[in-house]
Amino acid sequence: SHGFERGPDTDRLDGPNRGPVESRRHFTGLGQRNAAAMWFAAIAKQLDAPKPAYLRHVQDLAQLHLRQPAWKSLIVYNESSVLLKDDQGAVRARLANPAQEILQVRSAMGFKEWKQGEHWRLDESRTVLEWIGQPPGAAISMDQLYPPAGSPNSYKHRVGNPEQNLLYAPGKWFHERNIEITYRRHDSDRLVNLKSPRQLEKTLEKLRRKSRLVLAVSGDSISTGLDASATTLTIPNQSGYPELVAAQLTRDFGAPIELVNRSVAGWSIANGVEDLDKLLESKPDVMIVAYGMNDVGRRDPHWFAKQARLLQERAKARLPELEILWVTPMLGNREWIHTPREMFFAYRDALQGVVQDGESLVDLTEIWQQLLERKHDLDLTGNGLNHPNDFGHRLYAQAILESLSRRIEEDRAGR
Repeated sequence: SHGFERGPDTDRLDGPNRGPVESRRHFTGLGQRNAAAMWFAAIAKQLDAPKPAYLRHVQDLAQLHLRQPAWKSLIVYNESSVLLKDDQGAVRARLANPAQEILQVRSAMGFKEWKQGEHWRLDESRTVLEWIGQPPGAAISMDQLYPPAGSPNSYKHRVGNPEQNLLYAPGKWFHERNIEITYRRHDSDRLVNLKSPRQLEKTLEKLRRKSRLVLAVSGDSISTGLDASATTLTIPNQSGYPELVAAQLTRDFGAPIELVNRSVAGWSIANGVEDLDKLLESKPDVMIVAYGMNDVGRRDPHWFAKQARLLQERAKARLPELEILWVTPMLGNREWIHTPREMFFAYRDALQGVVQDGESLVDLTEIWQQLLERKHDLDLTGNGLNHPNDFGHRLYAQAILESLSRRIEEDRAGR
């Protein structure tokens, strides 16, 4: 059946329900079947054609606020925090910025909402939400942060004590304990606190012309979407940043976008170099290169830059018109040996020296650093160590969109 069942719009109706002469109710049964066959033949290919997975996000984009970057928007939408319970039993959530007004506090799944004065209060710094009375069951106690060796939801190699375990829970564990806070910022003087990335003009021009754009991604597990809620089969089923970027560009410009993502969990930039020829078979117009999380433990930023230059040279030799978007990683857990905090900045600085004309660098490392001035590492993580949560993937998408196209008002005006 294709929706052409017998119903009120058939020629079998009599009396007051029968339409006038020009009504399609006067088609014969055979005429209706022929019309149905004709229309079905016309749209069958469109119905059967596979559609990019990212298109399911297009209708939800207004709720994701990907065009309102959290680090410079007057209203910060759905900033994530876990609820940490100290040894005295006090439960708190943290904000990245002082809040002038809290607009909403809800669970990351959207099922629960907590009200100011009834469930929580804002402290004097206006950056901490303190729970009143019985705390939510999802609060994480201090002893959970460092579970005994061999415990579930844990991974060893704490800085200063390699045999000590850290809280590690890939999947939906952190998502179920995240709250999301929407608030109006008080510190409006800090709105422009990051250098705007260089625009990729060829990509922007293709988008404006509504030309087909091939967007390729080479990266590690973060670029596969782990641990966004879609990968853990959890409400609200949000995909990782590559799909969000493709969906927003489709919504903004109406250009057909082909997303080619060859990212693999556990990969180093050296794997990206090895896989480059296969990625370039798609003839991308722009390529996102996002490595570093699995490389910083090597503690060799010069090696990292050398690998980046090798990837760059090979890509440009094969596709001279290719534009490259380099993405530095989020910060890993500062207490994990394999993500030494100081190396993220050294790797970022080394990568900056690689970027050439027709390329741009999106500095997620700096964005994370600024947000974590007042927040805990676990507030932005999807697994406790080295993956972003839904909010983190939105941060990635927001930053990348700023480089792939200017503010949408300017894009539509053609400026």
